[in-house]
Amino acid sequence: MIGLSLDLSGRTLIAHGSDDLEDRGFAASLAFDPNPGTERGLSLTLRQDWGGSAQGGLDALFATDPLADRAGTAEVEAEYGIPAFGNRFTGSPHVGLGLATGPRDYTLGWRLAPAANANAPDLSFGVKATRRGSDTQTPEHAVGFEVCARW
Repeated sequence: MIGLSLDLSGRTLIAHGSDDLEDRGFAASLAFDPNPGTERGLSLTLRQDWGGSAQGGLDALFATDPLADRAGTAEVEAEYGIPAFGNRFTGSPHVGLGLATGPRDYTLGWRLAPAANANAPDLSFGVKATRRGSDTQTPEHAVGFEVCARW
């Protein structure tokens, strides 16, 4: 197994009697994980979206943003999982780049999750910093934290 996966999705709005209402969304992603049985090691993901959201069902079709404003995006993310805390957890630094018609997103983050088949609590943490900028707007900065516990 070479660890390549391809995901394709699509959605369209069909309306009878309104010639100017048209919405389509298509997405493709390609992921490379040379060792897909574990969260450790290198993984790369490339994703391209065209038109409206290809996921989300009716919620995506009736989103509040105008159909004319929906545009394609491209994202790339690289992650490397390393053993942490006596092999019980996997720490994963990751970087990403998101491109859209206007803004660009640069992300840098870290995830910590229990390793597969490890005697560890089902508790994960994540932190991510994002810089969104474009040629015409002042850059915006954001920091996000995530904690997930299952019992």
